[in-house]
Amino acid sequence: MKDSRINYVMVGGFVLAMLVSLMVVVVVLTGRTGSTDAYFTRLPNVNGIKYGTKVTYEGFPVGQVEKIDPQRIDNVTSFRLELSVARDWRLPKDSVARVAASGLLAAVTLDIKGGNSTEMLPPGAEISGGAAANIFAAMNDVAGQITDLNQTALKPLLFALTQQVGALGTILEKHAPELVTNLLAVTNDLAVKTPRITADVERMTGTLANKVVTDVNAERINQTLANAAQLSAGLQESRRKVDSMLAALDKSVTGNADNIDQSVKDLRHTLQAVSRSIDSVTYNLDGTTRNLHEFSRQIRDNPGVLIGGTRRGEDGPGRK
Repeated sequence: MKDSRINYVMVGGFVLAMLVSLMVVVVVLTGRTGSTDAYFTRLPNVNGIKYGTKVTYEGFPVGQVEKIDPQRIDNVTSFRLELSVARDWRLPKDSVARVAASGLLAAVTLDIKGGNSTEMLPPGAEISGGAAANIFAAMNDVAGQITDLNQTALKPLLFALTQQVGALGTILEKHAPELVTNLLAVTNDLAVKTPRITADVERMTGTLANKVVTDVNAERINQTLANAAQLSAGLQESRRKVDSMLAALDKSVTGNADNIDQSVKDLRHTLQAVSRSIDSVTYNLDGTTRNLHEFSRQIRDNPGVLIGGTRRGEDGPGRK
């Protein structure tokens, strides 16, 4: 009876020791071996990341992922991760957290790449997130891009090509004999006319060489070009003279600006004086006009007035 109790105690102690060892191993594997500080990071993709995923610093285990919170900002979904990192672990401010895998068969971890800043992040701060640094994530991105390309470009292109080829086949099926006949006729006609066309081209080339492109015409062309160059030089010289005259005129106007202003003032004063006296001048002109009109009337009626004259009141009523 006593031996059986000893056996039970030994078996129970062994089982208890194994349980404690298992718990210790689990705690060591999860990185939760002491007090931790909370940090946060934001990633666009958390493929392979879940609660309890190991957090490493340059490959060294320092904690684990505690929480994943999906958020949608400006129609873009991102994931805010809460990390528990061993207390008093120093993280430079420019550190970057990214999803990584140490090998093809290794588990995915959240690795923090240390920066070069001398300023450290306080507990509760947010660590900058970076793109995934494992081959599987890159392959997934490439596969997604290839899928998008296939759906948005290749399939429509192939469908359009199929339609065009079908339409072209229909046209060829209907008009192929006629097209072949016309092609043969054009080919035969071209074969017949080619020698004559070649002869005409040779004759035209000879005419150009013998009658148009001659030494006399070349000399005339050279003379024309020389005259054009001389004319251009003359025009440039005339332009320089005109520019010089305009500059001199501008200088003269600028130099006599005071005199011109004084002349304008005097002219304005004269016009004002004429404007003030214009009524009296007009009145006198009107009287003078009436007198001249009366004088001319008397001369028409009695031209002798110019020779003998008349006395005042001689032709009045009741007098002879």
